[in-house]
Amino acid sequence: MASLPDLPAVTRLSNYVTRILGQNPGKFTLQGTNSYLIHHPSSPRLLLLDTTGPSSVSPLSASSVQSYTTHLRSALAAHPAQPARVTDVVLSHWHGDHVMALGEVLRALHDATSAAPDAVRVWKMACAGGGTDAWKGEEGKEGEIEGSLDEAAKEGLLEVDEQGRRVRPLASGQRFVLPGEGEAHADASVEIEVVHTPGHTSDSICLVLRTSAASSPSPAIDANESPLGVFTADTVLGHGTAVFHSLSAYLSSLTALFDLFPPSGPGSSALVPLYPGHGDVVPDGRAKIEEYRTHRMERERQVVEALQAGTAGESAELSASELTDRIYASTIPDSLKPAATHGLLLHLAKLQEEGRVERVSRRSVQEEGEREKQMGEIQLPAGWDDGWKWIEGREGAGGRL
Repeated sequence: MASLPDLPAVTRLSNYVTRILGQNPGKFTLQGTNSYLIHHPSSPRLLLLDTTGPSSVSPLSASSVQSYTTHLRSALAAHPAQPARVTDVVLSHWHGDHVMALGEVLRALHDATSAAPDAVRVWKMACAGGGTDAWKGEEGKEGEIEGSLDEAAKEGLLEVDEQGRRVRPLASGQRFVLPGEGEAHADASVEIEVVHTPGHTSDSICLVLRTSAASSPSPAIDANESPLGVFTADTVLGHGTAVFHSLSAYLSSLTALFDLFPPSGPGSSALVPLYPGHGDVVPDGRAKIEEYRTHRMERERQVVEALQAGTAGESAELSASELTDRIYASTIPDSLKPAATHGLLLHLAKLQEEGRVERVSRRSVQEEGEREKQMGEIQLPAGWDDGWKWIEGREGAGGRL
């Protein structure tokens, strides 16, 4: 934490974006969770991306929540078009440090509006609902978030949809439009497009910020035009690398994000920033996403080479911790090796999906359950204590051509 730059509680990043720090710094949240007000300077209607809350290892005090809501209200009061109000809250994914303070935030938004306030709409992409090892820790999360909003719904602080849901389902490609108001801005609006980017979680999304003509109810998007910015939540961070639970899904999501940017080179547009869920703004979003992709592919190459060298015999196998020792050696302290092993297991899971490695079970189902209890809310990848063998190219292995 000492090496991270200090971030102000409230920062107006552009005419369209204001960042409010979640007041929940920690090992996994860095300086704190970033929530963002997205706005048109001439419109009093704003969209809020994410709130704040405790992480899996760091509680959040009532005073911290109050501090956050105070800063949120001050940001609304400073908006040039008044009376400013949040009409929609978009949740980037289900993790507690982004959603757990939602009830308190809805109350603060209600109290901050002098006129009779409209109920706020809350949106989130649906979780995959378990079914695979990568997403098994997400079962029941939709219900938990819905249940946490009982009081807010009773008090009319949020708008329940036609099916009685407090949290409305998002769809990839869905757009929110904040039109400009007044003669000077009547021909322009801010448009926010949802992009589904699973990997960190199954419901992870990013938002793409653009300007568009307000004359059309469904403005056309020029795919060759640079966005004003991309909100990446926990898919791409401002510092370090992101945690993910499905590497194959994560790499596909990074590619989808990379494709949002026009080609670089002579005559290319200005740099497009990333607004991450944790950490500072990333000025060159295209370069950062390419850095993330390159880092993951280089790590996969190291895993493949270590397995090929270590499992040359037909019965040879390596555990994930043994792979960690071979790949990292003494380059990281022992305290970081569990996190490194966690990352390598996700690479192994991807290679297993592709038919290139075989997992050899060493623990019983009961032992796996006991280990998961010890890990608490931290999702344990499958195969932590198992052996792994390189099988691509062997007869009958079913490897790729």
